[in-house]
Amino acid sequence: MAIHEILLLLFLLTFSLFIFSLVKRVRGYGSRVNLAKLVIYEFNEAKRGGVGYMHFSIVAGIVLSLLLALSGGALALWIIATPIMFGLSWAAVYRVGVFIRSSKIHRRLEWEKFGRESTKLQIVLLSIILLTLLDIFLSIFDFALSLSIGIVRNLLLALFYVKPAANLLANFEREIWDFKTPFVLRDVLEGKIDAAEVKFGYSKVEDVERDVLFSCQSCGEIGACDAVCPAVAVGRHLSPRVVVRTVALGSLAGLESQAWACVTCGACLYECPVRVNHLDVIYGVRRAAVAEGRVDKKIGDVLLSASQYGNTLSTPNVDRHNWLRELGVRHASEGVEYLLWVGCLGSFDWRSREIVKAFVEVLKRAGVLDKVAVLGDEETCCGDPLRRLGEESRFQEFVIQNGELFKKYGVKKIITICPHGYNVFKNDYRKLGVELEVYHHVQFLQKLVEERRLALRKSDVLYTIHDPCYLARYNGVVKPQREIISRLGRLREPPRRGAGTFCCGAGGGNYWYDVPEEKRISHVRLEQLSTTGASTVVTLCPFCNAMLSDAARTRGVKIGIRDVAEVVLEHST
Repeated sequence: MAIHEILLLLFLLTFSLFIFSLVKRVRGYGSRVNLAKLVIYEFNEAKRGGVGYMHFSIVAGIVLSLLLALSGGALALWIIATPIMFGLSWAAVYRVGVFIRSSKIHRRLEWEKFGRESTKLQIVLLSIILLTLLDIFLSIFDFALSLSIGIVRNLLLALFYVKPAANLLANFEREIWDFKTPFVLRDVLEGKIDAAEVKFGYSKVEDVERDVLFSCQSCGEIGACDAVCPAVAVGRHLSPRVVVRTVALGSLAGLESQAWACVTCGACLYECPVRVNHLDVIYGVRRAAVAEGRVDKKIGDVLLSASQYGNTLSTPNVDRHNWLRELGVRHASEGVEYLLWVGCLGSFDWRSREIVKAFVEVLKRAGVLDKVAVLGDEETCCGDPLRRLGEESRFQEFVIQNGELFKKYGVKKIITICPHGYNVFKNDYRKLGVELEVYHHVQFLQKLVEERRLALRKSDVLYTIHDPCYLARYNGVVKPQREIISRLGRLREPPRRGAGTFCCGAGGGNYWYDVPEEKRISHVRLEQLSTTGASTVVTLCPFCNAMLSDAARTRGVKIGIRDVAEVVLEHST
């Protein structure tokens, strides 16, 4: 048997070992893989550029390496592989940068085992990238050497890259909003589940579910999560990469402070090329802390307020929407096509009320106010802040309570001014059995414009848009606000925008408590928005509006912070 044939056989055997191990690992997740959708997903990730393109180059490079081996080093395949080789080179340089930056995290943690394991994995994955690059490059120059390099690379894949690859295969279709639900309260109340068997969160590493542990173990030390994390950017005690790697190493040490430093913006999940779900751990740790009473006073006050008052602002719910009745908004008992969910902030905070008033005035001008109604004193919290803070039981109580209220009035369609309410009604409620057609108010405004119910005037004002994480990244709503603002004036985008937006700092319940940091997240975001030179920042969330307004006031920055409804009202007739 010729040397080439022996090397090719060894190449195929080692590659088969990788595939066998990969299939076995994927089965451990208990999920099915749609390969056609995976290919489309990887191409879309590549089009995003950055880490997505680099990871695509690694995956495509491995596939091309196999094809080149089977074809004997076909020139046509080699030419096709040119952009892949560029991506592999870029990935190698990127990984060297991550390796250098990692030393800072290792020193801060003062955890020898983490540093050792992190360093080992980074060196191995860098080696896989370089060996794949060499394998492809040499395939038409020295086929035997190319095969030899490929064999070594395949062995490294089988030993170290099965877990990241399996996690991608198992979770690439999972949405950012879809984190672990530890129990279904309705099932507990109906006796379908023994309450004594319910685990609220992660008190010890043994509490972590198998698929969550698998996901944590799949971290490839890429560092993309840390690179986009707003908490990391402002010096908070948090590293998404450290969070999942800590669990992978069989510990929860130091995770509680990191969990509370998180703003749950989802940027880490969005950027992770192997789809590690950091938020499963964050919420698990928070739920355990709440269940065991380990929360600071401000968090405790919010949870108590929701239980006592039905809202998060410690305000009696009586006459909650009387001011809206004075504006001509009907009560749901009078009939409702669209329920306007005003929310806690929209009901009681003066600035958020101004946003709601502007939206109501726009509805009047469009002649559709009679289609909209509110719940008045019957509206309570949507439950989102409680779920983000880890009070899962009380959150699900609100879901049951509000679901019954929607049935009572025949509510099928909801409009919210808050992306957090939008996300919780659209996704979390649906997952728990409450089906609704949900509109964020910018989507409804766009609908009115498309139906020509609103006449808009264009000005020369320069606007920039701050996309809320729970609207743009969690739910992909990025076009309506841009189409509207482009009709009203000039639009200039900040570097972090759309699904890649940067958090205002209020997410994950951070609006209600303080976290030590070198610089406020809201201040960093305001600086990013200010670089556009725009005179007005358009917001789409009362929390974002409050955070950015406070940042502008504190920093003395003269820039308008206005909700999209207010801007539309100013330009409509």
